[in-house]
Amino acid sequence: MSNSIYHDEYGTISRDDGRALLELTWSPATDHISEAEFKGLMSRFAQTAEQLPTRYAVVDARELHHRPDADFDSWYDQHVVPSFDRAGLAKLAYLTRPAEAAEAEPVPEGPASFPTGYFDSMQSVEDWLKTG
Repeated sequence: MSNSIYHDEYGTISRDDGRALLELTWSPATDHISEAEFKGLMSRFAQTAEQLPTRYAVVDARELHHRPDADFDSWYDQHVVPSFDRAGLAKLAYLTRPAEAAEAEPVPEGPASFPTGYFDSMQSVEDWLKTG
């Protein structure tokens, strides 16, 4: 059972204590989010993972309408991934629209020590998380 621990117009961070799972669910309001606000919520999500025992993280991006700036990947690798690594994250899953889901096996991206997977259904995410 998930409990909301943070909410603003752009998204909700919730936690399932029993599974040490942290989830960020983006809202449709992200069609007018600034890059600074986008990075701010991503930072809050990663810092929350550090503060609370977190084994798995899920980003529900099905309603995310923002497209990050060109420097986002570099910023993410420098500011978000280290927080997830310090948290001891075992897996990161992105839940996306079907057309955006990757067919590839989840693997560590950039400097991450944990695999990242892209899925088009919550059932696929749940199945992957159950594998370890």
